Amino acid sequence: MRRSLRAELSDLAEPRYRRMLTKFVRTRRRILGVRIPLLRKTALRLLNEGGGLPNLTSRSTYEELVVAGMILARVPYPRAFLWSEIGVYLDEVDTWIYGDILAGELKQVKNDPESYWEWIGELLSDPREFHVRFGAVLLLTYFINDDYIDDVLQCLTGIDHPGRYARMGAAWALQRCYFAFPEKTLLALDTPNLVPEIRRRAVQNIRSACKRLGEESPV
Repeated sequence: MRRSLRAELSDLAEPRYRRMLTKFVRTRRRILGVRIPLLRKTALRLLNEGGGLPNLTSRSTYEELVVAGMILARVPYPRAFLWSEIGVYLDEVDTWIYGDILAGELKQVKNDPESYWEWIGELLSDPREFHVRFGAVLLLTYFINDDYIDDVLQCLTGIDHPGRYARMGAAWALQRCYFAFPEKTLLALDTPNLVPEIRRRAVQNIRSACKRLGEESPV
């Protein structure tokens, strides 16, 4: 009889790592303390075994939800159905890290950026905070390049969601844009419609990164 996913993950848990995670992952779900590479390895094994997505409930742990996202990013669903399922997944999350991990796992964006671009536009205008955050992280992960930078900056400066994590995601993306396209990003930071809080956070991020790199900040 196959052991439950919860039992498997519990065996991989590290109490010390759990204590560290609980300091910055603010989720209502129980945290076991399993490292990301082990979660990815578990997700790949489950996917290869053809088990499908785990049955998630309100009692599912943080790790179970992360594994589900990692599987979802790799299941060969038709694109429209995948986007719908990701929307359902994002409705289950209660903090930023789930969507950030999922965005990093969704490598197929690289193969069809034009189609995903349209979907990201829908995410950024969604009234739900973590949908907007997810869209911003997709932008910074896959679209900061010569082909898309102008459109990316236009999207980021147009975000006006009041949610803290949505705004933090936009600011993080603007920081990434700055280090790839500094002149364009500095102009974007002066855009009149940019939410002041997003600009402030982006400037703080840029200054902090410059300080770590030993560079002079331009803002």
